[in-house]
Amino acid sequence: MIQVIKIVLVLAITYVSGKLISKSLFKLFQKTPFPENIKNVIVKISKYIIYTIGIFVVIAFSGFDLTSLIVGLGAFSIAISFATSTIIQNLVSGLLVQADRAFQIGDRIMIQGVEGKVVKISVRTTVIETKEGHWVYIPNALFMTNLLTRKNLDETKV
Repeated sequence: MIQVIKIVLVLAITYVSGKLISKSLFKLFQKTPFPENIKNVIVKISKYIIYTIGIFVVIAFSGFDLTSLIVGLGAFSIAISFATSTIIQNLVSGLLVQADRAFQIGDRIMIQGVEGKVVKISVRTTVIETKEGHWVYIPNALFMTNLLTRKNLDETKV
């Protein structure tokens, strides 16, 4: 019975901690110039880290040996990171593109011979519309490794 109370208490503390951390980070980020989606990603990741730690504590309180679980998760995470390295690279690049603000929605840009107006900037890709009306989805990692030309640099924004 005491074991069940400990588990319920840890779950409750984990839930409340996740909510408090999320709210604190959200308030902190209101004072920063980061784009909204970067703020949301950081808040969500922080909350999930707290929840994961809480689950590990619950498993430990349940009497299971975490050593083999942690080793297994380590091996699994290495395999997943190799399998998703391009996706992860694009996600990190997307966060950097949005934090750097080298271009904004509505700007005309050219990268790797593709020129157009920026329609959407997401965490994984940036969408530009060409003169012909085609939408081109550009992985954000390309902006980190290739020359980017911003065609309509407004002197008042500099």
